[in-house]
Amino acid sequence: MKVSALEVFLALFVLEAVFAFMFIKAGWPESTKKGFVYKMIASAVFVAAGVYSFVSAGQKSYYSLAILAGLISGFAGDIFLTLDPFIRDKKSKLNTAAIITGGLFFLFGHICYICAFVREMLARRAFSPLITTVFWAGAMLVIIGLKLILNIKAGKLTVPVFIYALVITFMAACAVCLAKTQGGFISKPIIICAPVLFIISDFSLMIKFFDKERFNTLPIRALNLGTYYLSQMLLAVSIYALYKW
Repeated sequence: MKVSALEVFLALFVLEAVFAFMFIKAGWPESTKKGFVYKMIASAVFVAAGVYSFVSAGQKSYYSLAILAGLISGFAGDIFLTLDPFIRDKKSKLNTAAIITGGLFFLFGHICYICAFVREMLARRAFSPLITTVFWAGAMLVIIGLKLILNIKAGKLTVPVFIYALVITFMAACAVCLAKTQGGFISKPIIICAPVLFIISDFSLMIKFFDKERFNTLPIRALNLGTYYLSQMLLAVSIYALYKW
């Protein structure tokens, strides 16, 4: 009996949900070796989804290659940013190096995703100044509004955080443009939701980083990691969805 791509993706989503949930619980309130194992399995699942999506779509396009590179980079970043249980001295150079390396992998992954959406949008002539401006401005207003309501103070990092917010919301705006003029009924929400969930994940990480006393909680952890893994899975599936659905 032949298994359809939809059935494979559904199975991978269930597997992802199980191990992401187990990691969220096992890594709270402190990182554990068991949590590391669960996290790496969860991260391996979205890479597997990306590889399956890439092979099944049969499209060696810039978009598919860039998304796949971003997924693999995210997997590598997850490794280095979850080494806490194996490093006793948290103030050691080894721990600092691991955090910086993990951050660089995530930065590269973000760049891959941004380039993928921008390039595909331009290649398909889907760019709309009106849609881009409205969505971009709207997303930034929501982020700034939440920052003010929650009274989050970034201090010296305010400018870098603002610039990063501009970049990632622009990526989401490009995704909206792409979905507006391209893709079918199934692919449209996948293309739009993937970057939007990434924004939610990054925002929840930001508030936890700048105000641990209020936001370093299990619900915020669940929001951060839940949206992260769902976003990565949707990005993986988007390779197939963009060309087949």
